[in-house]
Amino acid sequence: MKHLNHLPYELISSILSYVDKQDLFTCALVDKSFYKATLPLLWQKLEIHNQDTLHTMTRILESSTSSSSATVLGELVRIVMIFTELSDDDLLAFIKHVPLITHLSLEEATYISDDSFVQVPGRVPHLTHLYIGRAEITQRSMEAIGQCPLQELTLVGCDELESNLFALLARCCSSTLTSLEITHCSLRWLDTPDTAQQAVANLMVLHHLTSFQIYSYEHDFSPFITALFVDVPSMAPWPELTCLHLYPCRDVTDAMAIALLQTQPKLTNVSFCYSHITDNTLDAIVTYLPEIVEVEVMGNPGITSDGLRRLVKTCRKLETVHCSRCRICPEDFPELDESKMTVESYWTDSEFPLQVGALKGGAFDSDVDSDADADFDSNNEQ
Repeated sequence: MKHLNHLPYELISSILSYVDKQDLFTCALVDKSFYKATLPLLWQKLEIHNQDTLHTMTRILESSTSSSSATVLGELVRIVMIFTELSDDDLLAFIKHVPLITHLSLEEATYISDDSFVQVPGRVPHLTHLYIGRAEITQRSMEAIGQCPLQELTLVGCDELESNLFALLARCCSSTLTSLEITHCSLRWLDTPDTAQQAVANLMVLHHLTSFQIYSYEHDFSPFITALFVDVPSMAPWPELTCLHLYPCRDVTDAMAIALLQTQPKLTNVSFCYSHITDNTLDAIVTYLPEIVEVEVMGNPGITSDGLRRLVKTCRKLETVHCSRCRICPEDFPELDESKMTVESYWTDSEFPLQVGALKGGAFDSDVDSDADADFDSNNEQ
């Protein structure tokens, strides 16, 4: 084999899949075979950081569609991430040229309205992953997007949504949705007990969830989160759940937290922030979550340094414990140096101006090793 263009297309494509995107531009110039194999890799993921780039990309895609070229560039695109603000017209002008995308991320969707967004599912019917940030869309848009086979949905700062979002997801996405993250969204009427109870019932229909996160300090989701802790243990609706982040958990007690943990043994990431839990919940994590990787217990003054120490020492797969605003001080861990923890300053708290923000997994390993060495030496002496 004397020429590169004699290499099978599949082999060239496989090799190029390991090449950095910047270097792919050079690879495209090698010969026709490399150009053909490189093109899908260059276009499968688009990251657009400003409006000039958005408009330029739209023109290129439009030109490709209308030209006599055998390759329609827009049909190669699978992932689109737009980090800049865009209008309804911008969205519709762009989206019609990428009909086969599966991932769409609109980080700054402030000027996107229902008028354009309800047209998205018809333009990109294969959408499985959707991120919407700071959009004024309403339930009307959510009804439309429910037509897509969504697997992952992330909503950030969308303040026109309502609590019946969960009813929609239960109706449209119960067989597909695996990840749901709702951050700083209003979800109107979720703060009333009856509505919260119904929302939880709808959420539990999503049996394929592996990750659920709801986070907001601006809105009171306490009735909803409390209902979760009460109802989930009796139903155990999510057999594959690995990530559960709830914030804030103002009315949650040890008994409630432990009951939930017992039914979700596959959890690797768990967050119970601003609750009434104590070291008893940390000990339950040790007992019931053997695969735990990350724990967040921010704003829980009921936990102690001893409880954190037991957690970190015992859970061998643990990478990080976030414990901001728990009034745990660096001097509570005299055996650790600063490389094993994060220290934060709170000048508004005169009693505890310096507090531990996080502990690293394995932080006490040297301690364990020292204890083991001491036992070994003691046995040898005997």
